[in-house]
Amino acid sequence: MILTIWRQRRRHRLRARPFPEKWLTLIQRNVVIFRRLSAGDRAELLGHIQVFLAEKRFEGCGGFAITDEVRVTIAAQACLLLLHRKTDYFPQLLTILVYPSSYAVEERRQVGEHVWEEGTVSRLGETGRRMGSLVLSWGAVKHGAADPSDGKNVVLHEFAHQLDFENDAVDGVPQLATREQQSAWTAVMRSEFASLRAADESGVPTLLNTYGATDPAEFFAVSVEAFFEQPRALRAHHPKLYAELRTYFQQDPMEFSAESFS
Repeated sequence: MILTIWRQRRRHRLRARPFPEKWLTLIQRNVVIFRRLSAGDRAELLGHIQVFLAEKRFEGCGGFAITDEVRVTIAAQACLLLLHRKTDYFPQLLTILVYPSSYAVEERRQVGEHVWEEGTVSRLGETGRRMGSLVLSWGAVKHGAADPSDGKNVVLHEFAHQLDFENDAVDGVPQLATREQQSAWTAVMRSEFASLRAADESGVPTLLNTYGATDPAEFFAVSVEAFFEQPRALRAHHPKLYAELRTYFQQDPMEFSAESFS
């Protein structure tokens, strides 16, 4: 209890600090969506960034050097997910590992009932409930920040997974306040996930990235990308999914969308 009160007071002090002008310049230059937020949302976001950067450790991989530009560009996108909500700042995440570009990992995957395939795959980001860390490609981070309407944002995707972990499971269900919310969420997500899987299997074009058909956790992460980057299209084609995400995040990206949609 004492630790919790101390942490809350410390975070309050961090949010209240003047935001460094150098950091603000970097965000305004790199994170296009920041310019479209309301003044109130920009102020709240900057406060969250102060806490985030004070509590998370960054490490460069593959010879990559961590700079203020790297830290604030990642933090600004990640903290967009925290606006308007009570937050504990991705509590299971300690370290953010950053590669200069895509990176290779050894992967073992099942290709048949009793057949497994091993090989090297290229990735732009990953995280896990028990990792305590999150991995990102700086090239993908910059692309996502510069184009806020293509439906692809590795920071939003991987930090959505961190929100998923807050209920101590990897199930595509973030921490929800009431049983009623959980019930409504489950009904909508189950139906939408089934629809995406059917579309993927039949080859029907979809707004949502079919990587989301992998499992409910990836479906949630892909949906979060679409919610913030293509809200008009998501609301038009998946109104129930959009409504659930709007209720959870307590914000409406339609208000600051850079999307072109008719």
